[in-house]
Amino acid sequence: MPPGRDLQHLRALLVASGALPTDSHRLVDRLGAELLTLLRQLPDGDRRTVQAWLRWRVLAQLRRSADAGRDLTTAIYNARATLTQVVAFVTALHQAGRQLGTCRQADIDGWFAAPPTTRAHIHSFLTWTHRRGHLPKALLLPASRRSAPAMPADSEQRWAVARRLVHDDTLDVADRVAGALVVLYAQPITRIVLLTTEHVQATSGQVTVALGPDRLALPEPFATLITTLPRHRRVGTASHLPNHWLFPGARAGQHAAPGPVAKRLRRIGVTGRGMRHAALMQLAAEIPPALLAGILGIHPTTAVKWTRLAAGDWTHYAAIRTSPK
Repeated sequence: MPPGRDLQHLRALLVASGALPTDSHRLVDRLGAELLTLLRQLPDGDRRTVQAWLRWRVLAQLRRSADAGRDLTTAIYNARATLTQVVAFVTALHQAGRQLGTCRQADIDGWFAAPPTTRAHIHSFLTWTHRRGHLPKALLLPASRRSAPAMPADSEQRWAVARRLVHDDTLDVADRVAGALVVLYAQPITRIVLLTTEHVQATSGQVTVALGPDRLALPEPFATLITTLPRHRRVGTASHLPNHWLFPGARAGQHAAPGPVAKRLRRIGVTGRGMRHAALMQLAAEIPPALLAGILGIHPTTAVKWTRLAAGDWTHYAAIRTSPK
């Protein structure tokens, strides 16, 4: 069969039913062949540069993840989105009569200043090419989005969205749960879609979810709602096959892609990074960094950073807990 969505759907069905084995390395190889077709529209010189970045940076990292046994669904989704933006940037350069080697500062600044925000995906490509001399050394690259936290969302707006998630029964159950994990517990959507039924536990009348090493007790109504997941959005063969993802995707055996989930949440007012950072600011001011890291599944260093940003003073917390009464 020729490459395409029909073939991907059929392969997913066969893997989910056990007729084909799960082979992450073959998945990466197929992705590489698929992405190479996107490069055909580029001129030879820059196409070779982009192809080298794709082979030695993107696909190599995916293969390391496959060796470690990690789920690649989100990583593959991000790889496609990133390469799409890279091709668009290089194409825009050529339309302006320039190449990577003759790129100007105005080209970089203009690209990042224009919408949509997905244009920022090319940052890793620009960093890689700049270090290897494919871009002029005099160029200044914008800071990575990860280098500084986004401006936290307005507190009133955040709590208004939280109240709607609690009370509005007309909203999709999965969207209410996913939205609560963002707005109240600062979870990124890329991690939310990786939650499985094994992460949720109901014992002694209490429902907990494992976002990190320590389990988090959920309040109502989210405690009840999360136990009703997963719910398939489409009726078809895939919905009848075994599934352990809380947020299943359209293809059998796969979780939902972060992009569509983020788009649904934006429709109900949940705006990703801003609300996550607002939640982190509040939680970091109320919970010691060690507990925060264990509950939310973030690195201890990250927890300490947010505690400092929130001006939370837990310097003497351990001493207070261990001092004799």
